[in-house]
Amino acid sequence: MSYRYGRLAAQFPAAVSDLTHYAAGPLPKAPAKVAVPAVADWGMLGNDRYGDCGVAGLEHGFMADAAVLGLNEPPAADAQAIGYYLTYTDGADNGVVLSQYLAYVRQHGYFGHNVAAYAPVSVKDIPTLQFAVSAFDFAYTGIVVTQAMEEASADGRPWTLDDLDSPVAGGHCVPIVGYDTSYLYAVTWGTVQPIAYSAWHYIADEAWAVITGELTAANSDGRGIALPALQADLSRLEA
Repeated sequence: MSYRYGRLAAQFPAAVSDLTHYAAGPLPKAPAKVAVPAVADWGMLGNDRYGDCGVAGLEHGFMADAAVLGLNEPPAADAQAIGYYLTYTDGADNGVVLSQYLAYVRQHGYFGHNVAAYAPVSVKDIPTLQFAVSAFDFAYTGIVVTQAMEEASADGRPWTLDDLDSPVAGGHCVPIVGYDTSYLYAVTWGTVQPIAYSAWHYIADEAWAVITGELTAANSDGRGIALPALQADLSRLEA
């Protein structure tokens, strides 16, 4: 299998605060575990040929959200994901900054999907990260991947501390779509990849709670988040 990357260095716009800033009171406690949504085929979405992990990662998040909400939404094909990526990058296969890409999709949509709001979550704040996954169906995250982690993926093994003493292969985007007491569960390269919490603390650079348009249509209260305040900050950022 060919592994491609494409996540550029994290950027955190000053106009948008951490997700906890927008909590309408104490955040609800996340459940002890969230099952990975039942998606028959996550798809590679071109990430074996292009550094479009930022595009693939967000589409995989949309797929998880649709599965949880019970929506019959056909996913974009590989060619569509690649085409969207190359349109966004003006034809250059040079990757994306996740926060900038979220802003773009919020303004332009993605094959019938849209991003109603997004906010950063501290990668060290596991309870809030778990809240984002349980409340919004996924978290959009940026990590570094080592060569040993590639080998673990090829062998169907979880990513653990044992995989970190190895050269870095690239910056990568993965959505977290479930978790339990032992692992976070990410989607990457068309499959579900368990990540041990001990490894997560070393490989994770950024995480974003993403509230989709489908979710706001079904749950207008923001699930514990003051959505109008967050959207007002995003609108100022994107003006």
